[in-house]
Amino acid sequence: MAQGENRKVTLKDVSKASGLSLITVSRALRQPETVHADTRAKIQRTIDEIGYIPNLTARSLVSQRSDMIGVVVPILASSLFADFAQGVSRVLEPMKQQMLLAVSDWSPSKEEEAVRTFIARQADAIIVTGFSHSEATAKLLNKFSGPVVEAWNLRDGAIDSAVGFDNYAASVEMTRYLIGRGYESIVMVGGASKNNDQAEDRTRGFVDAMRGAGRSVTDDTIVEFDNPATIEGGVALIQQLLARKDKPDAIFFLAELPAQGAMLWCLSNGVSVPGDVAISGFGDLSMSALLPVPMTTVQIRGRAIGERSAELVMDRLEGRTGTAAAHDIGYHLQIREST
Repeated sequence: MAQGENRKVTLKDVSKASGLSLITVSRALRQPETVHADTRAKIQRTIDEIGYIPNLTARSLVSQRSDMIGVVVPILASSLFADFAQGVSRVLEPMKQQMLLAVSDWSPSKEEEAVRTFIARQADAIIVTGFSHSEATAKLLNKFSGPVVEAWNLRDGAIDSAVGFDNYAASVEMTRYLIGRGYESIVMVGGASKNNDQAEDRTRGFVDAMRGAGRSVTDDTIVEFDNPATIEGGVALIQQLLARKDKPDAIFFLAELPAQGAMLWCLSNGVSVPGDVAISGFGDLSMSALLPVPMTTVQIRGRAIGERSAELVMDRLEGRTGTAAAHDIGYHLQIREST
């Protein structure tokens, strides 16, 4: 290979190959609206031909923007959070913004590491999941100069802006629905609420709704599964619950995958749903409506949460709005045959 064959292509090379001045080429990349469309097209053809890649670091020194948005999700195994990330990307991509995606596995230390990395990489904005952060992460986000969005829940005390829905209210409404259907022995199955404000609010909603209806809440009424919630976990849990002397006649799963697992086990083992036990979920993943007994659940619009989160940070970065806000995407009780 000849010496220099792998030399980095520069803006000067684009200028020389296109026959246009360096100033014109530079302006076309930095302020395209100031350059005639035919000239821009010629420059773009040249860039494609010779393989020029702009130096984004140098550009960010001039614009004071990195065009990168940091996003932290707890897991990607759930299609809800995958849809959320897709929603963020769907808004950012046409605006030539890059999403930096990190997965925390519900770990405060991993979330902190991700936030530190985003700040070190000069991210323009940061979107995190929920309100549960380590003390160090909360300090980092409070001191961060760009927009911050806490997504997936709505609570008082947001660091900056919040986009999501009222997890507490959704849980209250589903619990009251089950009580109203006449179920006497209702069990809630939820994720560990430590480091997860969504699970905490859903559990609190269940407890308050039960007690508000004069129902007792005991250690047997609330069952926690380890994160991440899985179909396999639901299969194991339903067998444990139905092996009890006092079997529940309704189970409210605070996550969708274990609810689906429980439903599949019941249908494969002669357990009637809802005749022997009613099952409801939380999330409304696509398979829930396609089960032999379509499942009652709380419908959440993960993609809409992602889209609105991205729109909000871009509005702030582009100066269209300068204020923090809370945006309620809402939820919907999707009543089906399983209850």
